[in-house]
Amino acid sequence: MKKKLITLLLAAVLTAMTGCGGQNAASGDAAQAPGDTAGAQTEAGEPAPTDSKEKTTFKIAVLLHPLTKDEDFNNKEVFKQAEEATGVHIEWLPISAADAEDKVNIMLASDLPDAFFGLVGEGQIANNMDSFANLAENDLLKTYAPHVAADYETINGGFDLVTWPDGSIRSLMTGRQTSYENDGEGIMFINKAWLDKAGKEIPTTTEEFLDVLRAFRDGDMNGNGDTTDEIPLEPSQSDWCSKIMNLANPWGIAGTDSSDEAAFKMVKDGKVVGTADTEEFRSFLEFAHQLVEEGLLDMESFSQTSEQYHAKLSEGVVGCYWAWNPYGDQSETAAADYVVVPALQAPDGPGYVKTGSQDKFAANRTGFAITSACKDVPRLLEWWDYLSSSTDMKYTSRFGPKGEAWDMDENGTVFEKLPESLTDDFTIENYKYTYGMVDYGPLIRKDENAEVLEDVAWTSWYRIECVKEVHDYCLPAENQLPIRFVDPAKTNERTFIETELLAYIRNYIATSILEGIDDGSWNAHLEQLKALQYDAWLQWYQDYLDGKF
Repeated sequence: MKKKLITLLLAAVLTAMTGCGGQNAASGDAAQAPGDTAGAQTEAGEPAPTDSKEKTTFKIAVLLHPLTKDEDFNNKEVFKQAEEATGVHIEWLPISAADAEDKVNIMLASDLPDAFFGLVGEGQIANNMDSFANLAENDLLKTYAPHVAADYETINGGFDLVTWPDGSIRSLMTGRQTSYENDGEGIMFINKAWLDKAGKEIPTTTEEFLDVLRAFRDGDMNGNGDTTDEIPLEPSQSDWCSKIMNLANPWGIAGTDSSDEAAFKMVKDGKVVGTADTEEFRSFLEFAHQLVEEGLLDMESFSQTSEQYHAKLSEGVVGCYWAWNPYGDQSETAAADYVVVPALQAPDGPGYVKTGSQDKFAANRTGFAITSACKDVPRLLEWWDYLSSSTDMKYTSRFGPKGEAWDMDENGTVFEKLPESLTDDFTIENYKYTYGMVDYGPLIRKDENAEVLEDVAWTSWYRIECVKEVHDYCLPAENQLPIRFVDPAKTNERTFIETELLAYIRNYIATSILEGIDDGSWNAHLEQLKALQYDAWLQWYQDYLDGKF
């Protein structure tokens, strides 16, 4: 009897010692762990079960996508499977995007959860390094998350993608390694019905583009009897992919993403060069000003809100603009009139390039971050490793149960499909975010990327077909900066320069396009760039490219 009592007391002590944040399941048999610390697998490639473990609970703060219809994340198939396999229960703390920054900063200052999921960025980790567990210490990551480690060793960049200059690893990657449909950023679409009415073809040069826009302005293209309400070209600084620097592409100026500042520098032949002080930049500004003078480019592009911009698109008065695809902005009937403008060559330019990056790294390097408050980092790593243990698990996390929004053929190729349970109120987007995590889930390698079938998910495969028309013009790998974390002090050094510099360049662009430029204002601009340390800003990126920090 005495021996039995000692055994029970010992079990109780061990139970109290397990878990993170001191939270454990009150009762129930422990579930099988996904695999041992060496990453053993069965012949089918699935994690091999090991000794049972006590159930334990972790608190994870998670970004709540607005399309999610069920906010109880434990109803998602992937987390049901993970809890059954690992014995780990998650107490989710959902946070909306609107509240994310404030609530995360409060948590970082006073009340850390065990982990952040889709909520923290590089800057927050850099400024709160001690608030996050170091997963490189004692080979924690490789020991307790062997499947994750194997993924990192396989992809381009490897562990360098998540390693800080001090050698620590403070976060893990989520989402897809590459995303073809995102490589193209905003694509120029033009109204083919208007082109046909004007007797014009899709323009291929800036001169042909001018001719088409003039026809749009003068021809009552929407057929309402008013020749003054058409907007031939509609950029918008309020929209992520419709910014004015897209119009610089014919002069060989493009960014690796859609932000204006991404196009203020470019990598050419291993050197970081400026664009805002070049003759090509001036030619782009002069061309854009000509469009404004002739009533071809909306003067409100620099001041309108996103709501005003999208209202114009929905009114059927816009002839040409940049978008993900037109089906997100207009009715299906109206959107069907728009076609891709693959390239516009400028006679005085070095050749067309497209804003965007070929084979761009798309994963979020700070998607899952275990905090220093976690008292059982190995156990939480094992849970994350289970989610990352197979392509099946990764896509169950991304889209929900296998066989509904995704499936796999006999060759192991994953493809997207439409679930039969969709209704008018429950779209494919709602479905994926409710039953899956979409881009918040574990890293999906390039070779695991799903195919999109042409007979389902119309906007997805349509977007991919559009990207195919411009992809060759997007910036190739040799024109992209490498991806790695930077010491916070070096980031602050760059930020100190660029805060005033970038604001000045953006303002100069708007002023020059709306009011015009001459030799005097251009020379003053060049002097102002020097005064605001444009050369030092470019040198910072050159040093980064050269691996000096």
